[in-house]
Amino acid sequence: MSTLIKNKFVIYLLIYFTFLVSFLLGENSSGGSRNDFFHMQIFQEQISDNIIKGMNFFIDNGQGHSPIFYIIKALSEKLFNKTGSDLLFLSLSFSIPMVFYSILKKKFRGLDKNLLLGISIILYLSPYLRSSAVWATNDNLAILFFALSISKFFTFIKNHEKTKDIFLCFFYIILATYIRQYYIMIILVYFLFLYKNITLKFFIFLSILSFILLIPGFFYTYNYILSNYDYAVKGVGNPDFKINFLIFFNMYLFYILPFFLHHESYKAIRSLYNKKKFYILFLSIIFVLFFFNYNLPYMQFGGGIYYKFFQFLGLDFLFIISAFIGMFLVLFTINLNLKNLLLLIIFFIMLPFSIIYQKYYDPILIIFFFSFLHSKLIMTSIKNKAINIPFIFAYFLLFLTASNIYYLNL
Repeated sequence: MSTLIKNKFVIYLLIYFTFLVSFLLGENSSGGSRNDFFHMQIFQEQISDNIIKGMNFFIDNGQGHSPIFYIIKALSEKLFNKTGSDLLFLSLSFSIPMVFYSILKKKFRGLDKNLLLGISIILYLSPYLRSSAVWATNDNLAILFFALSISKFFTFIKNHEKTKDIFLCFFYIILATYIRQYYIMIILVYFLFLYKNITLKFFIFLSILSFILLIPGFFYTYNYILSNYDYAVKGVGNPDFKINFLIFFNMYLFYILPFFLHHESYKAIRSLYNKKKFYILFLSIIFVLFFFNYNLPYMQFGGGIYYKFFQFLGLDFLFIISAFIGMFLVLFTINLNLKNLLLLIIFFIMLPFSIIYQKYYDPILIIFFFSFLHSKLIMTSIKNKAINIPFIFAYFLLFLTASNIYYLNL
């Protein structure tokens, strides 16, 4: 670990080489990136021929997400040709963990940079980040703007008089929103942090500015809903909150638990359990009542790795049990803090879809957790250098390897 910072450039160079290899081999470890690429080609071609007609074609064919990425992609292909454009977006995707590292340094200022670099490098093992990078889908560009926004937010928090940083913070998150609309909820996260740290006048100004910048997006979404009302309501307006809760807790368990699998966390969690037995019992009863006799629905698509795994084994009840464990992991890692709870609620309602894919959570849940949640457990773990980076690296490398093997066999 101590040599990570010294060899940072070499590490990045070697990892970038793996991205180039993945690009040449057409890595599709997410399972859907290649299909998304070919499915969206016709829309990008329409936009490339005529932006206005292409956008109307987007709406008429019920494409729920924004066409902005495909406008950017079409323009870049005209400037650099297709291969050059694809390599540009591969490189932009590669920069996401670098920006995440800058966030970690600002959030955990003065703590072990080797450990923080190790945490950030783990994102390179994300099947979804890698596949989106290879196939130039819109996910990664939105994540990059999301991460850049957070980085500028922490710069502003450190130095309030530099208002350009908070403007850039909101500008980047609005760019992310124009690519993936659900990032609009992150604006609420910023307001949750800022309302006591800036003047009311500045707060109102930021609100009005954000609204003005988002007006074209509101008009586009309005026209889309008018043209595709039934599909829009079915896809976004009518989620199954029970299954979505279960998916959320399972995703939290899958992505966050590895960072707490060490002895110090075990002692801290046991101590918190002894102090909060009443709350834990109360929430256990609520959970059991909520999911008593619940029949887990069959979903051909979505649900995440735990859902697919337990469905394959025919042990659906284990998906509910793992969600139950995930719920307590949430409780133990948020300090039973109201602000942390509100942040996770915002994250949950950010994805109000009838089908939840794992790519919606990967890697933004890790970025969101380390950026916004104030967890005493994670702070203590980083201070004491207790996080086992080799173990976490092996954990996510196994996930990446298994994903590649699984989708190669399809």
